[in-house]
Amino acid sequence: MELHQLRYFLAVAEEGNFTRAAEKSFVSQPSLSAQIIKLEGELGQKLFNRLGRKAELTRAGTFLESRARTILMEVENAERQIKENEDDVKGIVKVGVTPSVTPYLIPRVIKLCRERYPKLNIHVQENLRRRLIDEVAQGRLEVAVSSYTGDAPSIDAEPILREELVLAVSKDHPLAKKKSKISIDDFKDEPLVLLGESATLGDKVFDFFDRMNVEPNVVALCSQVRSVKEMVNLGVGVAILPAMAKEEHLPFEIVYRTLVSERMTRLLFALTHARRYLSPGARAFLDLIRDVAYTYDSK
Repeated sequence: MELHQLRYFLAVAEEGNFTRAAEKSFVSQPSLSAQIIKLEGELGQKLFNRLGRKAELTRAGTFLESRARTILMEVENAERQIKENEDDVKGIVKVGVTPSVTPYLIPRVIKLCRERYPKLNIHVQENLRRRLIDEVAQGRLEVAVSSYTGDAPSIDAEPILREELVLAVSKDHPLAKKKSKISIDDFKDEPLVLLGESATLGDKVFDFFDRMNVEPNVVALCSQVRSVKEMVNLGVGVAILPAMAKEEHLPFEIVYRTLVSERMTRLLFALTHARRYLSPGARAFLDLIRDVAYTYDSK
């Protein structure tokens, strides 16, 4: 069994197709197929069921998949630790961030990175929580910043920010001028603009209404905070947003009100692989995101 065979095997497992796996691995399809057949011969087990152009893992293939990832991860860990100078923070670090966080934390992190680590480049991927966790687990991202429910055993989760959620209304809305404190009774019947149900922040808001035994009057679901704010600005409805959204310097005339009797917060984590070696660049990013998150923390 050789390392390149395991890499080809995992490529087929991920792509579910020998041709796409060969393209991903930069080898010809016959060469890749020959190596898979050789690996199956060495193990004495069939690893894939070939169903036309589709390749599905057999029971033996499923057993090998997790172990192959562990083997290749340990090899990568050893190579990186030997090659990298711990004091030389440079190169590229790949990180993932949920869209409701990116516009507010990440520009500050990158600015700070340029000041402290001019040789380090941060490549940012925006995605939803579940996808980011998968990318960290698969080793495609070194760090992700997202909420977390503790459902992935291969993930280490460090809490970095507890942030208040606030009510956003247009400047002409009656609640913008209300002098007394805001409670859910003040807006439970208002048209509500939310991030989509697949977004972590949207889930948080739906959970909040469930706890209050209130059926939200949702008039729009959006995938980006910017879209939510556009609708609030035009008076389409009210929204619940992270407090950091107040700092966005865009032509919005929005008033943000604190919810007093039913205070809502969200908890963000820095997610890393529990067994994967973190490069000096990834550790530097963690230091930077901690420093920036500290300025927002509302614990």
